[in-house]
Amino acid sequence: MVKAHIVNHTHWDREWYFTSADALVLSEQLFTEVIDELIDHPEANFVLDGQMSILDDYVNLYPEKLSDIKQLVEEKRLFIGPWYTQTDAFFTQGESVLRNAMIGIFDSKRFGQYMPIGYLPDTFGFNAQMPTLLRQAGFDNIVFWRGIHLGKHVQSTYFKWRGLGGEKEVYAINMPQGYGTGMLLEPTSAYVDGRLDPAIDFIEKHSNTEEVLIPSGNDQLNIIHDFSSKLKTINEMGKHQYEISTYTTFLEYIKSLDNLEIYQGEFREPVLARVHKTIGSSRMNIKLANDRLEQILLKRVEPLMVIAQENGIFISVRLLMQTWKKVLEGQAHDSLAGCVSDTVADDILHRMKEAEEMAASIENTIVKKIADGLRLTDQEIIVFNTELHPFIGFKDIQVVTKDKNIYFPGYPNVTVLEEKYIESRENILQETSAGNIFIEESGYFILKVRIEIQLPGLGYKVISFSKCEEPLEQMRQKNCVSIENAFYKILFENQDVVLVKPNGEKVPSFIQLENISNAGDTYDFSPLPNDKPRFLSFEHAYAETSNTTECLILEGKFKLPLELEDRQKETNYGYLKAKLFITLQKANELIECRLEVDNQIFSHRLRIHVKSGIHTNFNIASLPFGYIKRENQCRKNWSETYIEMPVDIEPLVQNVSITSSNECCTVFTKGIKEYQHVQDTIAITLLATTGQLGKPDLLYRPGRASGDTTKKGHVLIPTPKAQLIGKHEFMFAVFVGDIEFNEHETAVRNSQYIYANIDYQLQAYNYFLHRIDNKIQKSEKNLKVSKEFEMLKLPEEYLVTACHPSFYDKNKFLIRIQNPTSNPIRLDEIYFNGRNPEIVNAIEEVQYNEKYIIPAYDVLSIRLSIK
Repeated sequence: MVKAHIVNHTHWDREWYFTSADALVLSEQLFTEVIDELIDHPEANFVLDGQMSILDDYVNLYPEKLSDIKQLVEEKRLFIGPWYTQTDAFFTQGESVLRNAMIGIFDSKRFGQYMPIGYLPDTFGFNAQMPTLLRQAGFDNIVFWRGIHLGKHVQSTYFKWRGLGGEKEVYAINMPQGYGTGMLLEPTSAYVDGRLDPAIDFIEKHSNTEEVLIPSGNDQLNIIHDFSSKLKTINEMGKHQYEISTYTTFLEYIKSLDNLEIYQGEFREPVLARVHKTIGSSRMNIKLANDRLEQILLKRVEPLMVIAQENGIFISVRLLMQTWKKVLEGQAHDSLAGCVSDTVADDILHRMKEAEEMAASIENTIVKKIADGLRLTDQEIIVFNTELHPFIGFKDIQVVTKDKNIYFPGYPNVTVLEEKYIESRENILQETSAGNIFIEESGYFILKVRIEIQLPGLGYKVISFSKCEEPLEQMRQKNCVSIENAFYKILFENQDVVLVKPNGEKVPSFIQLENISNAGDTYDFSPLPNDKPRFLSFEHAYAETSNTTECLILEGKFKLPLELEDRQKETNYGYLKAKLFITLQKANELIECRLEVDNQIFSHRLRIHVKSGIHTNFNIASLPFGYIKRENQCRKNWSETYIEMPVDIEPLVQNVSITSSNECCTVFTKGIKEYQHVQDTIAITLLATTGQLGKPDLLYRPGRASGDTTKKGHVLIPTPKAQLIGKHEFMFAVFVGDIEFNEHETAVRNSQYIYANIDYQLQAYNYFLHRIDNKIQKSEKNLKVSKEFEMLKLPEEYLVTACHPSFYDKNKFLIRIQNPTSNPIRLDEIYFNGRNPEIVNAIEEVQYNEKYIIPAYDVLSIRLSIK
């Protein structure tokens, strides 16, 4: 006889094919019934899906129920949190996963205690660093479903999962049959014999334990009424022992077991459940918007708030949290994956738009108040460095000036990248203390300028410009279609992009566009049978150059089958336009690329191929605070084991590399999250467009449709907006070197690629170049610092992933430093002296780490004082 811990819960998709507004209406009914049932039945308990956002929505409707909720939480009968939303585990930054826990835990404290469980019941697989992230967020466990391969990863459903560094591990509780294993609990022999006992037998067979976990709930499912009496009847008729339990109670049982297996690695095998291996390219517009917002918050807003704090300018951390919440609402597994209806996709993008507006307004407020406090003139520009080490290199800044012919004293390497002239206007109202007058507003230039500059760490420097006789250098067209710097030469010959390495070796077809049909849906890419990729050759090219920058511009208009059915008939065509900018900067070993695409083709996949010339059977992809090595595998007769094709299309966080003992090629991306290693080539997915939410019987995913669309009473859901017709922009960079892959050096290059350009000019020509310049009141406070300011000066090898205000103390801030290598590193605490350093975790609990050691593939969070 096995003891079954039955946990009553609901899995609450905040949005899916229905909207968050729909879910709110559903929750108004269901959550009220949950509270009433728990009050009426003191022996019952209920798990509210491990995310705070849905409870926030409900309490906004019923603030008077707060006291009941707090009482039920205190009695440990209603379990809330710990997350803000049910996060995706592959396409978010590690810092975003931590913010999800940080904000969920912060919010839960208004209700009492949060559920101390890393509860992620429906995420589409898990990156190999989840144990490290969970431990940094204060968890020693995870309860999960998808991605496990019993018999290969582990033998038992209950084990220890270890992060890549080997030191951080969590207790792992897998639900092999999902979070609905014991759903619709009924005291009938049909239910017990046909569903419940077979599930218990299956888990007991694989776990070989005397006690098993049976989650009882499902999507938007209500609390089980009169739970205890139903279980009493089931105990009289079943062959096992069935008890009302909780996740925390079952976790204590697992912790008492000896000799638990240990697993290290990711969970991405579609054996017991689909993981949608190609979902990394669905609705790419959402993924690109999400990544852009992550970088805005992590690289701009959060460190700027810290700089502002040090200067006596306080922006509420609640504003920061509110901005993050809008991002996190779009990072739930369905939302960020993109397997949602068009209406929901519109909602996600609108929230991201709101978050970007809030972030821009916070930044605008900070930089203007600092500029006001420094009493800058309109010919001075404040340039910020949000990295915690000094910066030496090129920054792109914006200059507004009446005179085009200007120069920057002390800065010889300056190039105008873009120029725009705004014509003068007559009869313009000017408000004065003596009354309103009408004036002629003079014309002015808006210049985008690239300047070579040195900046202090976590601070700023004010630079000035003056009028002169000669214009600044501008990009000028070359008389040949090639570009070069100290590291590379790239040329366009015979409609082919050719890379020439410093050793003279040529790599033909260095960058190519590839196109193929997509008969899949918003869950998965899947081609038509027997369809072959088409390689698209750019037709025209020209080059531009300056003293600091060279750029090769390639253009093409490609004729392709318009609709999916046209792929086989070859009768009806449309066009896809592409414009690729390949840029080489002086003394920069990255080949920076920007691709503009005007997509007018339906149901297809578009990829960029980067050819390395390196032939290996493995690649190395980045993931939070580290790297994972993946080998290409040929899985014949896959349908005998897997429920979807286990294609070697994989996720990345920010970069992927192919390497040998003396060569390396790395592709760095901004928002592009999916790649495939094909021979000596890295194929990066740009678009995988489709017109259906879920379709049955795909080549890569046979059987039922994902997304409930072929359930009884359900219908297929068209998603015309998932065709992504229109213009898109993709950014990536390439490093090619005659050296073996190095974890730390790759992380440094990645950090340099995503440096933020932040500058501000206190000018009166145009108050709308920044979001709310015209509404921010002029600060009367003079800052007691010079026009060059530095908060921290860490060595460049210290890789900082976060610098943000404390959530709990306005006089403190946190920095988080990663070690993305396989060897522990020790920090020198001298760099933090004078700021009362404390080693904490992400939720600001003090930790013991006397020697400031960062284990392999891990991070160290340090809380410091504002001076």
